[in-house]
Amino acid sequence: MAKSQNNLLDLDVEKLFEEHNVDEIIEIEKLLDTEIERKRKELRSMVGDRYKDVLAASDSIKSMKTISQEIVDSIDNITTKCQDLTQNISNLDKKSSIPVDSKKIEERIIISQIRLAIFMNEQIWVALDEENNLDAAQYFLLAQHIQTGLSLSKKEYINKVPLLQHIKSNLLLLKSKILEKITDKLESVETSTKETSQNLNALFLLENQGSKDLISIFIEHRKTALNTVINSPYSSVRAQICSMVKCLLTTVRLLYDCFISDQNGYRGLIWQQLQGIIGNTAPFTISKLDLPVTPLMSYLPEIIKQFRPTCKSIYQTETPTKEVDNILKEWLESTRKTVKEGLEKSLDLIPNIKGLHLTREESLKIEPPDNWDQICKESQLPDNFNIWYYFFQNLITLRCQSLITKKMSSIILETQSDVESVLESACKSDNSEADLRWYVWNEEIEDVSKFENSHLGLSMKTKGYSKNIVELCDKFDKKYLELLQDASQYLYGKDFNINLNYAMVLKDFKFKRKFMDKTDVEKHLQLECSKTCKGLSDFSKDLLSEDSDYFVTKCVILARFLQAITQLCPHFHKCCTFNNADEWLKICDTFNITSQTLWMHWIDDVVKDTEKNCQELDDVSVKKILKTFAKWDEIEIQEHTEEKVFKSQIQVPLKPSLMLNEIVDKLNASIGLKIPHSIPKTIHLKFIEKNSAVIFDRYKSLSEKQLNQKQALQFLFDIKYLTTLCIPRENVQLIAYSQEICDKFRSKIDPFDLDVFYSYLQNNVKRAVAQSQVILGCLLPSSNQLANLGVSEKVKEQDQNPNILALSTPSLASWFPLLPVSAPSQRAPGSSTKAKDSSVKSKSTPKKTPDSSNIMKHSAASIFGGLATDWFS
Repeated sequence: MAKSQNNLLDLDVEKLFEEHNVDEIIEIEKLLDTEIERKRKELRSMVGDRYKDVLAASDSIKSMKTISQEIVDSIDNITTKCQDLTQNISNLDKKSSIPVDSKKIEERIIISQIRLAIFMNEQIWVALDEENNLDAAQYFLLAQHIQTGLSLSKKEYINKVPLLQHIKSNLLLLKSKILEKITDKLESVETSTKETSQNLNALFLLENQGSKDLISIFIEHRKTALNTVINSPYSSVRAQICSMVKCLLTTVRLLYDCFISDQNGYRGLIWQQLQGIIGNTAPFTISKLDLPVTPLMSYLPEIIKQFRPTCKSIYQTETPTKEVDNILKEWLESTRKTVKEGLEKSLDLIPNIKGLHLTREESLKIEPPDNWDQICKESQLPDNFNIWYYFFQNLITLRCQSLITKKMSSIILETQSDVESVLESACKSDNSEADLRWYVWNEEIEDVSKFENSHLGLSMKTKGYSKNIVELCDKFDKKYLELLQDASQYLYGKDFNINLNYAMVLKDFKFKRKFMDKTDVEKHLQLECSKTCKGLSDFSKDLLSEDSDYFVTKCVILARFLQAITQLCPHFHKCCTFNNADEWLKICDTFNITSQTLWMHWIDDVVKDTEKNCQELDDVSVKKILKTFAKWDEIEIQEHTEEKVFKSQIQVPLKPSLMLNEIVDKLNASIGLKIPHSIPKTIHLKFIEKNSAVIFDRYKSLSEKQLNQKQALQFLFDIKYLTTLCIPRENVQLIAYSQEICDKFRSKIDPFDLDVFYSYLQNNVKRAVAQSQVILGCLLPSSNQLANLGVSEKVKEQDQNPNILALSTPSLASWFPLLPVSAPSQRAPGSSTKAKDSSVKSKSTPKKTPDSSNIMKHSAASIFGGLATDWFS
């Protein structure tokens, strides 16, 4: 990428990074380096040509520097020799007994103090530069002592030295500077015990504080240090929390070492150090100074030479334990509040639970001091006190729960959006969800899967779950898989695997404590799953209105989706249980109840159609009856008397009326569209009972009309046929209702004829039901419905005849179970029976390479294993 010189000189850095990519910027950098080097060469040549005089002057200056250094060294030698001569003169003065003028001595005493005061100012600044605040404080006290002595001297001498006022004002500035330096050190995030003790002693000497006040001041400074850590910029929240942990660890360690620990007979390092400063055997302050050699130093008063700092209230050897305990309790409470407020916004920046896990891991890597247990015990801190668990763990747990709640809310919204999308597309496609026969009874390559527990093929067709339902469940369950993968390291310290056992090592205290919030987070996750369940249930109920397009079909799709969640979502199941099946049973009940509510819309729709279809029964005219009555059975009966035998022919209904047969066929077709074996048992029973009740109502109105005996017999047959086929004996209400209608029809038949006809009519009812059970098997409430029809004995006789095919015999002896049959039984909602929930494995495990025979066996086992169960149970 070529750039001219002018362009390189006029580059705009901000626009450069906006308009170019990284490779182009690197190329521009190389061009800039080349241009800079070229400019340097030009500059050297220009300087060599134009500034020869300057270069010559530079060489002269270097020579002068060397000569000046030699002059300074010579002066130093002269000064040293002069000092030696002065020392010799001082010694001669001491040996001589020549009397000295007292006025001159007094002047020299004042001069020596003034000189020392000036020197002390310099030494204080040197100590501050070296960050030795304790020495600076001692030097300040000595300087203040000197100032006090000078203020008591004769005014005639003091007034001659106006510099003293300037020195005195400088002392006030120095004191504030020393206190500022002490504050900075005490508020450092990490500092040593010795340094902290020195700064506390410096503060103690300057402010003359009591021990209780000193501890309080120390705690206040450490609170400020924590606030500094909280408000400082960091590259990540993890780094901020680690700095806070280090700061708090340092605070506890410093408090123990400075105020509580046993230091050579003293309760705390500060008192040991203080005794070396103010004790009777402590060196004088002036001895710590490197004083210049001058005879005037011999004129310093003894009160200055023997000066040591003193305190108004020196606490002898111990810090009051009770006061430390009270201050510590207050510090623990205030620090917990500060940490909570300081991390309130920072924790919101951690986007996932894995980030919380990494933060916890990084913080727990910060090792406390080796004597941590002793520190906690002697400091009267809570049992098993730990900075992380006491101040931070609860906040991390709350953030983890907040992230789970946020994720659950997102799952609900995304699932609702997916459901709405599927409802719109599924109802308008050519292969509508209103009739699943195109899907269930259509053979496809995917029917036989090479992987176990994959949600496709025969396993889904036997349950009546279309591809739309399976895809919805897969999307729904995938979201919970992502949640489990995110939370697994935080909860168990392992990557998520649904087959792994996450039992913790109970004997390992550190391990248990690290995952101390595991139960709380799991309970929160279960609670949020329950809310998700309720949210989806409410959404499914409120989503549709009865006047919307494809209302019934959408209700059935939603009902099947809620059913499928409990069977096809193993990760959702994992989130709901965590070895506690009770919550899962409640969720299943909620989904099943909502699913049944949605199924009821379909039943109500079919019931409306049945009411319309039954209107034809109102027409009892002869013309209509002739068209709808089926052929009757002609039976010859004999009556024996003493003289002869009388034979007569009677006619009894053999089949249900064509009108009833048509109604029942339509009901059978309606339930067939919804794949009967996949409909819940309760819904199937309600479908039969509600539609049967509608038919009974119509026959009841017929029983109140004027009917001839033929009509009454046919309608009586119809009612008994429908009752025998569709009404279970457990339904006492409908059985009684049927009996009531039958009694009304019997009342319209001649009692003598009824007595003759009734047994034959009963047999024909059983025969008609047995013959129609194959075609109308969907309307049987259970496989035991026809157990007492009395055909089993005939089956045993016909089994002895090998010429009779099984399929031509009554179906109780058929080779194959009647179709359609139902899926395994589903527990009714609200039932107290607790079934063991078998969780579905999520990972597809490849089978051994199957041959064609194995595939056929697997196919047959899949379909007949799913079908060879109780009808609709």
